[in-house]
Amino acid sequence: MKKIIPTLVVVVILIAGWVYAANQNYFREEEAVQAKLLGISSADIQAITLHEGTEDKSGTGTDSDAVSTLELKDGIWHMTEPKNYPLNEYSVGSWLDAMSSADQEMVVEESPKDVEKYGLGTAATRLDIKVKDGREFKIAIGNQLPAGDAHYVQVNSGAVVAVKNDAVTNIALTRRQLLDTTPFNMDESNVRTLEWEGEASSWMLKASAEGDTASEHTWTINGKSIKAEDAISLIGQIKNLTTADDVRKASELKDAIPRSTLSVQQQVNGKETTTVYRLLTTSSEPDTIWVITPDEGWAYAMDAAGLKEVEKDAEKLKTSTVSSEPATSQTSSKK
Repeated sequence: MKKIIPTLVVVVILIAGWVYAANQNYFREEEAVQAKLLGISSADIQAITLHEGTEDKSGTGTDSDAVSTLELKDGIWHMTEPKNYPLNEYSVGSWLDAMSSADQEMVVEESPKDVEKYGLGTAATRLDIKVKDGREFKIAIGNQLPAGDAHYVQVNSGAVVAVKNDAVTNIALTRRQLLDTTPFNMDESNVRTLEWEGEASSWMLKASAEGDTASEHTWTINGKSIKAEDAISLIGQIKNLTTADDVRKASELKDAIPRSTLSVQQQVNGKETTTVYRLLTTSSEPDTIWVITPDEGWAYAMDAAGLKEVEKDAEKLKTSTVSSEPATSQTSSKK
């Protein structure tokens, strides 16, 4: 028994040492201490330059660095480079919030010597951020970690850290994701009249004054009653049309041929407004219809098939609807 006691003491000491070492993190990787990537609020941000990398994204066989700069002027965000393209305010606001709220999950390498192995070289997506107090943050976003749940990120050439995929997705936007790609600005509940005039199709969609929402209005197309859901669907079909290309200055569009017009009458906060969109074509691009915004400032290149589908669906509504007169006479005969 006496011989066993020393052995037991050694075992107890070893167990106690193992427990202590485990508690001190000796036997596992250091737990990540979560911290904010930048430590700023979205309201602090005054300017952002986005570099989308120098890899060949055009398919031309040449490298290109797509650079876009956004600046806050008088409380409104503007794109100043490459052109003052119209921005989607919601997308820009969400982008700013994503940058200010992003967390770093762990430090991968405190003082990296070779950032290329993390994808943080010339092919990285880069963001240059200027804030109110004059500080600048240069963010580089590289490859995914082997686990696939985060990306390597570096700020101001500092430590390489891991940032979750969701956060990176919301930060590493492209120029196109920030642009207003929908030329038609309307809300179903505010629309009172839509008038489409053209050789292929002409019609007028009207809403009654009754009701606060689009589904509560009574709708007609060329004087014939239609279901509210059909009217809402047609309006949504138009306003959700998007361009796949960068918009152009309307003045840059040469030799354009008028195709049709869309007049939109809306009632917003008790005031009626009317906006007119011109739709043009060019002989050089027969599959493209250019939509000119009401201020005549921008030309949106739209796929002709999408707009022709709108015309086709409107024509179906015109021919498939029945005026309210037969329903009235039927009611009268029952009496």
